[in-house]
Amino acid sequence: MNFFENLRLAYECVRSNKMRSVLTMLGIIIGISSVITISTIGSTLRSTIENSIMDMTGANQIAFAYYPADWEAYDGSDFPQFTLEDLLKYREVFKSSVTTIHAMRNIPGNSVCVGKENNVKVQVIGCTEGYEDENKLTILRGRGVTIQDSLDHRNVAMVSDLFVKYALDNNNPIGQRVEITLESGDVLTVYVIGVYEYNASKISGFGGMKQAEKDIATPFVVPVQTVFDYYGLGSEDAGLDMAYAFLQPGTDANQVMEGTKNYFERKLPKDSNYILEVQSLEQQLGMINSVLNAVTVAISVIAAISLIVGGIGVMNIMLVSVVERTREIGIRKALGAKNRAIEMQFLVEAVLICVIGGIIGILLGLVNGGLVSVVAKYALSNSELFEGMTVTVSPPMGAIFISFIFSMVVGIVFGSYPAKRAARMSPIDALRYE
Repeated sequence: MNFFENLRLAYECVRSNKMRSVLTMLGIIIGISSVITISTIGSTLRSTIENSIMDMTGANQIAFAYYPADWEAYDGSDFPQFTLEDLLKYREVFKSSVTTIHAMRNIPGNSVCVGKENNVKVQVIGCTEGYEDENKLTILRGRGVTIQDSLDHRNVAMVSDLFVKYALDNNNPIGQRVEITLESGDVLTVYVIGVYEYNASKISGFGGMKQAEKDIATPFVVPVQTVFDYYGLGSEDAGLDMAYAFLQPGTDANQVMEGTKNYFERKLPKDSNYILEVQSLEQQLGMINSVLNAVTVAISVIAAISLIVGGIGVMNIMLVSVVERTREIGIRKALGAKNRAIEMQFLVEAVLICVIGGIIGILLGLVNGGLVSVVAKYALSNSELFEGMTVTVSPPMGAIFISFIFSMVVGIVFGSYPAKRAARMSPIDALRYE
């Protein structure tokens, strides 16, 4: 009897005992669907995070900061920082590769500006340059803040269109004088040099649940030197812990990273205990994906334990089937069927039950994962912070393939003993069985 004949007989047996077959498959279905659901959610989460970060900042940037060369020997002293002059010189040296140097130092808490109708809240952000590039914002009028604004101690600011709408008096805000009352009670006086289009989903760290437009505390971007002056920091203390470099299109990020590391480490004293750590956005995404993959695999393995229970159920029902078909086995052996043919008949049946259960589990898992993703998308759409986030449902093709193969393996492993037991029956004893 060839394989296809065995497959036909196995299918007829499964179809003739529908309820029993479905109940037998249940453990396989639950195990496979759990694994696929978890894998789909994990894959969707990875794709959503990656696409959202790319949409917000773009991939063509690197981040760098000083860290101790030996954390065990670290004495708790402050890390070296970057001065504005350091960053300006760095940009000049790497001008063929680097377009913008972005670094920030903020004044915490919400500040207030007395507007036309009510007080308008803002969050004061001090940056070197490129705030609009970092957050992919559209400048509607004027320009953004630059390093030169800091070096020249200019009291200027780039504000949102919402701030203009509720705080300023006319349609031409450029050059208007603005007074901001900080949480400390101090008053910050600046002149508007630019207006950007506010989009909460593109500004990392801002937003929350939906609120009235006039109540949103939008970023109020000033030169970072303005923040240094507010804290009374002199030239020796006015430094930045981390900086981001935006690269020219087509630039080899690895080459710029190596050059950046060599450039800044040469400026350290020979006996320094610090090194410059440089990372690209791809590396940061890689670390996030590694963590998500580890968590997904760990949970999937736990969920897959239920497949063992399902396999035991398959073994149990196949043993019952062997007993029920004892006379059939005796007749086939009396007609010349070899042990191998009998064993293959029952093994194919066990594998077919597991494969059908695996396919149903895969489909159910994809539906469950898709539903969870849709619910997550709906929930995120009600949050202003994640309003523009695109949830990308990403079916895990690798997990689907592995689950299908694994369901076959379960059928082979747990169907082998009943199949061997059937094959080893004595034809005389089988024919006598009632």
